[in-house]
Amino acid sequence: MIKFAFVFPGQSSQRIGMLQELHRESEEVRRTFEEASDLLHLNVAGLCFDGDESTLRDIRISAPLIVTACTASFRHFTAERAERPALMAGHSLGEYAALSCAGVLTFEQALKTVTFRSELAHEAAIACDGAMSVIYRTDANVIEQRCAELRRQGKRVWVSCFNAPDQLSVAGVRADLDLLERIAEERGASVKRMPGNAPFHTPLLQEASVEFGAHLRALKLSEPKYPVIANVNLNCYTADTVADYLVAQLLSPVQWHRTIERALRQNVDTFVELGSGGILTRMLRASYPDARAFGYERQAERDRLAGLFPVREAVPQ
Repeated sequence: MIKFAFVFPGQSSQRIGMLQELHRESEEVRRTFEEASDLLHLNVAGLCFDGDESTLRDIRISAPLIVTACTASFRHFTAERAERPALMAGHSLGEYAALSCAGVLTFEQALKTVTFRSELAHEAAIACDGAMSVIYRTDANVIEQRCAELRRQGKRVWVSCFNAPDQLSVAGVRADLDLLERIAEERGASVKRMPGNAPFHTPLLQEASVEFGAHLRALKLSEPKYPVIANVNLNCYTADTVADYLVAQLLSPVQWHRTIERALRQNVDTFVELGSGGILTRMLRASYPDARAFGYERQAERDRLAGLFPVREAVPQ
């Protein structure tokens, strides 16, 4: 029997044209985009399909669009198929989509919360001149040690996401991050500076976390319909732990590699990425070739997925 998990991508999964094919085909997806447009007072479809890259680099715009794409994909999958996941997990921002699709947050709460989170992070980034980068083909332990050494010298830079065995994200003050990038490249790693400048998952957001925590604690939440693994400690969420875990996630590194390892230990053998970009699918295939991974956005992937999870026949009207 197949045991599968839904995974939801985070920042940098946005692109012009995201979910456009599904939007054309599916009334469920169109309704989700329209609902998001009404809640955000934005033309979500217009921004996703006809916007420009500079607009999508603004985390205050891209964050709710990413959550919308994830939610629309989830609704499309569950409307067409009877199968339900054993687990859910979201990478950084994607955790909010996971919590919404699991019924902990309403869609409206998720959109407004990630927008507020992005506004706070944007302000913090301006104040500290923050930045984030991805380091590929590297030893995570070595980079973590280099960050600690630099902090002892008064620099402000941290590992922000443990993405895969040989890939991680780092964040901090831009000038200090420049130095860390040079050190990594000298060791043979490749480095890519991420769009946007918010130093998520670092202590640089400590001040923002206080206001964000107050926002979260004011929300009326529900218990999850499906287990959702928390980025920061690998525990499964309850309604009572949402505020504490999401505040901790703002300040602490995302343990994505360990999240996938936990799912595999629980005999999950198939991962379905809901949202845009396919970045988590590519990481899964590279790191865990024995596990099945599908990026739901692409038609070819959905066709392959139909062999495992057949689409239900439409009920005649």
